[in-house]
Amino acid sequence: MNILSIDLAVKRYTDFGFAYLESGSRTPVFLKPDQLGLYDPPSILQLAAALFDFCTEYDISVLLIDGPQGWKDPASGLKYMRIAERVLNTPGKTGVVGHVKPASYTDFTIFSVTLFQTFRQQYGWNLLTPKWASQKNKRFLVEAFPTAAWRTLGLDPLPGKSRAKGDQLQRWRSDLQRVSGYSLPEGFTHDELQAAVLLPVGEAIIQRNPQGLLLLGARPLFTPAGDVLEGWIAVPVRSGSS
Repeated sequence: MNILSIDLAVKRYTDFGFAYLESGSRTPVFLKPDQLGLYDPPSILQLAAALFDFCTEYDISVLLIDGPQGWKDPASGLKYMRIAERVLNTPGKTGVVGHVKPASYTDFTIFSVTLFQTFRQQYGWNLLTPKWASQKNKRFLVEAFPTAAWRTLGLDPLPGKSRAKGDQLQRWRSDLQRVSGYSLPEGFTHDELQAAVLLPVGEAIIQRNPQGLLLLGARPLFTPAGDVLEGWIAVPVRSGSS
């Protein structure tokens, strides 16, 4: 029962971050795209197949993805975004099926939603629903958001790539090690550190510990056409917090 966390991108695999954590370990491993058999340009079928193969070989039961799992519920009362995106003020806003604001997030949003859908429909993985903590032998797809994860761990969010380079990243590496107990490897990228900050969410899910995370937004709804509407964004709770 291990964890894989992905800081998702859409243009190049070098813009992804992959963090793998074995259950009970405090030493995450940062994976490079070629270790997963991934080569540009990114495609849903290639990515989903490679991730499924890795998850099967390494007994991954929680796959954390920094990207939306579904679309806005037309009946939610919000005009342009999902409830979770309103709560967390995410930069991209996922509207009703096919609509995204700002438009620059459209390709990323469709890529992410399709990845979630492929894993659910083709490989039989599950989204978090209200009974997740009592469900055994389930493999979960979990939407997460690094900026919020830093905050709920009591840390300053990692700035964007243009403002946090090289040695500057060491501050956030040290902060995350301090609050999580992880031993993070050297030579990491900005995207890998963003993936790593989500790992405590995966630990709480593996342990079926609802007190270890917050689920923000609204539970996922499944349409007859196979689309997902809304869905929670999961963030970690710092140990000792209430």
